[in-house]
Amino acid sequence: MSKVIKVTYGDNILSDLFESVTNIKRDIVSGWTNNTQAKKEGVDVITSSRGPRNISFDYLIKGTFFSEINANKQKLASYINSEDTLGLVFEDEPNKVWYALPDGEQSYEPESNKGTLTFLVPSGHAVSSFTNILNLSNSGGANGTITPSTVDGSVTAVIKNKGTLPAWLRFKIKCSQENGYIGIASPTGAFEMGNIQEADGVVKPESEYLYDSKDDTSFSKFKDVAAGTVNPQNNWLATNGKLEFQTDGLRLKDKGTVGSNQGVAGGMKVMTLPADSNGHVGAVNFYSYFNIFAWAGAFGQTGVLQVLFTDINDKLVAGYGITKGDMSGNNASMKCWVGGNKPREYASNNFISNNGEGNGAGNMNNTSFNERTGHSDFVKTGSQLEFYWKGSRIKAIIPELETVEIAKVYIYIGQYVQSNKFMTNLSLRNIWFRKDQVSVWRDVPNRYAVNSDIDVDMGKGQILLNGISSLTEMINGSNFFMIPPGETTIVTNPSNWVNHPLEIEYSWEENYL
Repeated sequence: MSKVIKVTYGDNILSDLFESVTNIKRDIVSGWTNNTQAKKEGVDVITSSRGPRNISFDYLIKGTFFSEINANKQKLASYINSEDTLGLVFEDEPNKVWYALPDGEQSYEPESNKGTLTFLVPSGHAVSSFTNILNLSNSGGANGTITPSTVDGSVTAVIKNKGTLPAWLRFKIKCSQENGYIGIASPTGAFEMGNIQEADGVVKPESEYLYDSKDDTSFSKFKDVAAGTVNPQNNWLATNGKLEFQTDGLRLKDKGTVGSNQGVAGGMKVMTLPADSNGHVGAVNFYSYFNIFAWAGAFGQTGVLQVLFTDINDKLVAGYGITKGDMSGNNASMKCWVGGNKPREYASNNFISNNGEGNGAGNMNNTSFNERTGHSDFVKTGSQLEFYWKGSRIKAIIPELETVEIAKVYIYIGQYVQSNKFMTNLSLRNIWFRKDQVSVWRDVPNRYAVNSDIDVDMGKGQILLNGISSLTEMINGSNFFMIPPGETTIVTNPSNWVNHPLEIEYSWEENYL
């Protein structure tokens, strides 16, 4: 028996259903449409565009008996039943993926058990099934070369696009020195982010980093609260339990007991902010990043986690947290609390406390606090409070907090007393904070700290700074660009006072006509 060429569509192997696959039609290129305007001699081309592409092949359905044939026909119908483009791959070109939809009438002849499948490729081209990566470890190979400069910190890369169409680039940039600017130049476009004028050291209000749990892995600088300490956000939450670093971060070790008017048992730690370089404790303008893990291992598990910010007298300024009081299902909420004259819950966003794997959760899928993510932050700028949630920030203006200083950070984790099933994963994996607008002369804590991770995805039009969506970092006039087939030189520059080279990894998929 002759071998049937392997054909896959999405996750399904179509060729498993066939005795043969013949007459595969992948034309040289998709069609072109030219919009022209007549002139005295010939025409002027106004626009020229490349259209979609059709791919088809003939098949002989597998089976000896009617029952076998009919079963395979039904499987084939279900395999190609898609309203979204899926990857179509032929064994003779395993490195090319055609993102295609079934198109038109899919013919079938009962007498011969033969038919023809036809697909539409909207983009008109194929994409490589592999990702090209260029970094220092493979520089000089098939994908290109990288040349870092120890003079100005720039990096020059020669990218080899072996496709037949332009490709989108992705940049993974790590700053080995504090930096305030990233500029990327190529023959096809220019991209800038940050502030090209940012100085390394000046006399003006600047920011100071106050604490980072990466340097305090057991969270030892957060102390257990004294007995009888009231939760700053809600005295319904008891605080005489214990928190402890376990495996990945702060977790609930001992939930403790509750009073007669309390419904959550838990533990709480507190840190008074370190003094700034002027010796002052407290910050009117304040930023904190924290990473939260909230994944219930079974339906009905419950729990509460809070990161609370107060003034020096323990009065709530703002708070960010996770609550899961659902004792039968898997519903949880991200909460924002504000203080001031009317302390209250300001925002609540529901999500399914899975591990971000989907499973029908839709837009409530836990894309924010799963095992792989957890990135969150809080900003106070005078009277404006901002809470990060799914790629943007929830903003609140509380006028009476204009001059109020954040002086303490509380961490609370607890369990609803009516539940005997605590969340399998509820932890604060790390936290750091800084004070903004400190009026002293100092070496500027630049916007891109040492070891900052910057991800620029040209195709998605996306910028991530330490995992946080940061499209506002992009400078007006910049553009996301593609690289043409062949060799392209890309030069990436940091701030003009940087002399440690940026660490960059480039990646891309090739496109083929």
